[in-house]
Amino acid sequence: MQMQNQELLVEENTILKMMRNYYLMDLFSNEGNKQQNIKERLAYLKLNSSFTFPVVALIEPSGSFADERKKRKHMENILDYLQPHIGDGSIIFLNEDGRIGLLFSWKSKDFIESLHNDIKNHFSFPVNIGVGRPCNRLETIHHSYQQALLALQEKFYKGKGQIIYYSELDTYQEISSYPINKEKELFEYIKSVEDCTGVKQAVHDFYQYILKNGLVQCEYIYELTIRLMVGLEKRALSELNNVSGYKRFSIMSLLKMETLQEIKGYISDYLKELHEIMTANDNHSVIIKKSIQYIKQECQNASLDSLAQKVYVTPPYLSSLFKMNTGKTFIELLTDVRIDKAKDLLKNTHLKNYEVAEEVGYKDSRYFSQIFRKRVGVTPSEFRKQVGELVK
Repeated sequence: MQMQNQELLVEENTILKMMRNYYLMDLFSNEGNKQQNIKERLAYLKLNSSFTFPVVALIEPSGSFADERKKRKHMENILDYLQPHIGDGSIIFLNEDGRIGLLFSWKSKDFIESLHNDIKNHFSFPVNIGVGRPCNRLETIHHSYQQALLALQEKFYKGKGQIIYYSELDTYQEISSYPINKEKELFEYIKSVEDCTGVKQAVHDFYQYILKNGLVQCEYIYELTIRLMVGLEKRALSELNNVSGYKRFSIMSLLKMETLQEIKGYISDYLKELHEIMTANDNHSVIIKKSIQYIKQECQNASLDSLAQKVYVTPPYLSSLFKMNTGKTFIELLTDVRIDKAKDLLKNTHLKNYEVAEEVGYKDSRYFSQIFRKRVGVTPSEFRKQVGELVK
């Protein structure tokens, strides 16, 4: 019998909790001001009905969760933890979005600070708290609720783990055009600097320029940032010979970021990686240029090993650089240089064919003749004859 009574009590408490949440969410909706006898209904639900300038605060987790179920479970744990700490003068509930709501008297607002610290010390994830303006009566409390929601959006600028009061929010400014000149300046900076120590500051300065006249809607910052990333990417790709090591930025990752600080950090990391690729690309160009110069000077005895030694890289790495930057292998490049030199010797000297072959690095004159015909379309002798006829 005692067990049955306990089961009934648990069931009654569960039903009462559901009724409270349902009623409170109805109260905080835009239709809440049409409700009558609010105090009576709160008393019926065994909730405090007497408030001095009632106000709403909303608590949400600040951090990433694998899914909404885990996020809600985390908030339910915080709710259970807070329940005995808030006192009888306030009402606590969990809304349909998984945020914890607090209805309390404005004269008790100081307890929000201690509540925030308690949550931070007890749980692994920090929380954001948005606080609306106090109302004169409960019938207009939905205004405070909506204001608390708007205050939470300000975490985009203020950062995670903050208490944000709606009364302290700034008005948003409008921006007439995208600062294409600042995009260009940022790219030129990344392109020209020797190291990445100043990249973070450069990104910060870009957004400081955007916000020089005041804060703007966060939706515009997301839109502007995507446009910035696309612009920087296009500029970089137009100058890079090899893009095999380049990782494109992720729009979805960007849109999931909750704060401007996160966005600036993401862009800074992206630009550091872009700087490394562009620097490596420049270094590759220098290595390839020097290598081709050596091949032209020493085509008779040039080898991949000897060339790699001269430009201070390993033979396999040099081989890959040739392929990535020129589309040709070392042997193909060496053959091009040798054939070009052979054509010059056949045209301007009286050296015999086998002497030309030896001069450009081929000890077997037959093999030289085969390679020459394959590349030029005629044999060395036929080439010399054609050139001679043209001179006449």
